[in-house]
Amino acid sequence: MKGLKSILFAAAALIAGPAVITSCDDWTEPEAEDFYTPPTESYYTNLKDYFESPHKVMFGWFGSWTAAAKSNSLIGLPDSTDFVSLWLCWGNLNEAQQADLKAFQARGSKAVLCWLATNIGENITPGYSGVPPIEAAEEFWGFTNGDVPSMIEAARKYADAIADTCDKYNIDGFDMDIESTGTLIMGGTETRKVQNEFLRQLRKRFDESGRMLVIDIPGGVGWLHYYDYLDDDVVESVDYICWQTYELGHAGLDQFFNSVKSYKPDLFEKVLKKSIVTATFERAADKNLFPVQSTWNYSGGLEHAGQGAYHIEYDYPGTPDYPYVRKGIATQNPPINN
Repeated sequence: MKGLKSILFAAAALIAGPAVITSCDDWTEPEAEDFYTPPTESYYTNLKDYFESPHKVMFGWFGSWTAAAKSNSLIGLPDSTDFVSLWLCWGNLNEAQQADLKAFQARGSKAVLCWLATNIGENITPGYSGVPPIEAAEEFWGFTNGDVPSMIEAARKYADAIADTCDKYNIDGFDMDIESTGTLIMGGTETRKVQNEFLRQLRKRFDESGRMLVIDIPGGVGWLHYYDYLDDDVVESVDYICWQTYELGHAGLDQFFNSVKSYKPDLFEKVLKKSIVTATFERAADKNLFPVQSTWNYSGGLEHAGQGAYHIEYDYPGTPDYPYVRKGIATQNPPINN
């Protein structure tokens, strides 16, 4: 592998995106395969070296993914984007999305499914969109609400169905949004076993296929009970924790992570290393916190994983496109010159 200095120096060119790859300028046809011409082998090599080097990741929740135009296609993102969560995508990819995903992955980026998985069977119970009626969910997934052993088995079955969907479409994993309670996410001493076994089953399946397991939790002290519901081994097993720290600057992030530390102090260093702080592009008033978070480092001197944005695709308009994201990548990972 190349030396870290040369990798980070090359990363500056990768961030430029359109200056290096000009074939994406013409987006007039609806088919994703018409939008994309693969870059050179040497470009891919530099990009692969960058992704495999120690660096702060760039992440985003990508909504309204249709792959019908550059603005709502994954390959429209800056090439140094590490991974995205496909917000409210639970499979059923059309041909344009499949081609877009394949091209996105070819450069080394990854994409995972993502939704608010509060209830067993949510979004993928046959015949229902969103949350199925409790009776239908019980019948299909085979659980009795309140009977923890049966709910654990149903949760494992639900995890297998998600993993099967990832296998079918070659999606890189799953991001579980944890911020409300239902038949899957519960806080009681016994009932919290359900979501922990769900995540353990996903981890088992994803270890077999080389996929990612991600969780995201609201970034406020009042929401940390959801973090506390997770067993230590489950927390250690996830690849990333994306904290929804939408309204926090440097001081707020320090205070928040001090609170995170108070819940599982023995795990804190490991947790911070896989923690991604995020701003939101959905609300214009909060977007300016994104560059602030690009320069944040925990006051305790420990490293975090990187940064991201909710509705990252909203940053597309600009010259160049994705101006905040490009600047964030460069700020987090400045080139090192001799």
